[in-house]
Amino acid sequence: MKFAFLLFTQICISQNIEVNQLLIDGEKAFIENDFLLAKEIYTKATNLGLKNKDCWFNLAISELKLEENDNACEHFYQAYLLDDGEALELIKKNCPNLRNGSIMSVNDVEEKPKFIYKEEKDLLIEGNNLNPKYVRLLTRRLQRSRIMSKYGGSVSIQFLINDANGLDIRKLIVRGDTNETEIINKEVLSILNNLVIYVSAKNKGVSVGLLEKYFFTINFIMKPY
Repeated sequence: MKFAFLLFTQICISQNIEVNQLLIDGEKAFIENDFLLAKEIYTKATNLGLKNKDCWFNLAISELKLEENDNACEHFYQAYLLDDGEALELIKKNCPNLRNGSIMSVNDVEEKPKFIYKEEKDLLIEGNNLNPKYVRLLTRRLQRSRIMSKYGGSVSIQFLINDANGLDIRKLIVRGDTNETEIINKEVLSILNNLVIYVSAKNKGVSVGLLEKYFFTINFIMKPY
């Protein structure tokens, strides 16, 4: 088993070295205004570094220079999903029809997303933030969880609101003195999915996902027995 882990580590290190060299080569091509070559190099980099935001961002920039806007927008979006803030600004500037209009900014949609709790419908987003009513419901439900009450620590959640009446969880981070991270993850996901009925944002009568990411952190305290 140790040998297998060592082999996996060596493969990862080797890939990282190759990705870094491709990024250097791509930058050289880009500076020389050879955007077609830069695109080719950065495409290879994304194949090796799927979770490297620089690979996606640089590929998108090259495609933008080649006036391949649809591809550029998709790859800016991939960079943004990996937390590249600059990519978000370029999406807002260059991509008014991201994924054929299926993803929009919350400030551009005709109907903001909603949630239904006990037959009452409320906006899920107020201004640019989660509705305090929804936050209170989620906090209370998490704090009452028998599973989470066994541990002390915090949970941080990052999610997108999709076009299918649900949430896409981008990050779920458990902090604290516990070896039961997987159990807590499952409990948090179950609570998020079943707490309320989600209703996607709409534009021209069609459901759309939101570009913005939303964050939520809760501290939970271990209850004495």
